[in-house]
Amino acid sequence: MATQTIHPSPLYGEAFSSLRENPDRGFRLEAYICLGSDTVTFHKGKTPLGYLDEQLALYKDYPVHLVQVYVYLSEYCKKPLDERAFAQLETYLEGLKARGLRAVLRFAYEFEVNRKIGPTTKQIKAHLEEISKWMSEHEALAKDTVLVLQAGFFGAWGEWHTAKHFHSKKKLLTAIADILPDWLSLQVRREYMKKKIPAHKNFDRIGYHDDYLVGVYHKWSTPDAPEFQNFSKESALLLNDGEMPWGKDTSYKNGWIDGLEFLKGCALRHLSTLSMTHNFIEDGKAYNMSRWQGETLSTAQSVELGLPYSTTYFKNSEQEEIERTVFDYLADHLGYLISVKEIAFTENRLTLTLCNEGFALPYGFSSLSCYVKYNNEMKKHVLFSDFQDRALLGGTENRFTAEGDFKEAVAIGFALRKPTAPALSGIRFANDCTFENNINWFTL
Repeated sequence: MATQTIHPSPLYGEAFSSLRENPDRGFRLEAYICLGSDTVTFHKGKTPLGYLDEQLALYKDYPVHLVQVYVYLSEYCKKPLDERAFAQLETYLEGLKARGLRAVLRFAYEFEVNRKIGPTTKQIKAHLEEISKWMSEHEALAKDTVLVLQAGFFGAWGEWHTAKHFHSKKKLLTAIADILPDWLSLQVRREYMKKKIPAHKNFDRIGYHDDYLVGVYHKWSTPDAPEFQNFSKESALLLNDGEMPWGKDTSYKNGWIDGLEFLKGCALRHLSTLSMTHNFIEDGKAYNMSRWQGETLSTAQSVELGLPYSTTYFKNSEQEEIERTVFDYLADHLGYLISVKEIAFTENRLTLTLCNEGFALPYGFSSLSCYVKYNNEMKKHVLFSDFQDRALLGGTENRFTAEGDFKEAVAIGFALRKPTAPALSGIRFANDCTFENNINWFTL
């Protein structure tokens, strides 16, 4: 049997929006729970899951499957976490699971910069051990509902500044990294923090969260040149989150953020997730992200900015050039955006060419499987043993090989999944194909 080669049809134009349902990427919301009182920090009189439902209703026009959850331990600054606290945490995570949400999880104590409350390092370390034990005992629930743990714990809002007590950043970050289970990654706010523990066994699983993202360098953000080049190269291998300042914040350019600069900044920082709560429609007003819904982006601008893109993203099914908006491009390119470029196979060997045109790698999606249909009978084939998630960095293309029986195949399917989260759905590819039971099917 000679080698047969097919080039699957890509998606065009607005059809890319169907990929926003893909897991562990894209926009996220923001929610809060204060353990002990089971209240919502900053929102008196609301219940934690009730507030979450309000946020989901507010952003109902946008598919959101992620939420940054601030778990405040303010009532436990001087005592151990008790059964009541963990029961409330379990109920909340079960609530996330029931709503099809996963958490960007941050623990914090201090919710203002007034330094009136705050734990000692000793108390934080004790809580870390308690949280580690609880997560180990509730591993299945944690795997289903937690995408990433942010370092948190330290200072106002867990942002590692303005704390009541002094904390050694090296010792505290070491303690946080020590409790990290092997299925979970960690995020720190600034690159200098991570550099404090270069020899830690979990160093390669520490990504970044940028809490003041404006597209270009800012003193509260990621490093300036020449350090930024190394930072960008490193972050390409990691899971990274970001948020803009609140819309009412006018400390940077009186609140105005350039959409094109922002896209370039997200690409260089390899963002997988971004807050939709910040700088969009909070407080009943429209801010930068809302403005970007009316600002166009063309193929030429994408090339000039060095953004990853597919030519069909800027075309309709009639091959006519169309303009996209800054907002849509951002929604579609956060995280991964993977398509099949070529399938080449003989009787017993298949080579699959995948292309990732998103900002970031499909972090943790390390299981690529091949399925084969013979006269409508499906048979699970084999894993691509040479596949790794980092083989598909944002803006790259790569080939992977599987051995098997393809002689009488009538269709071939591919599933890209995350082994550490079995309940999570697989990745839908940017192709005009059938996506069924997490498998992308291509007729031969």
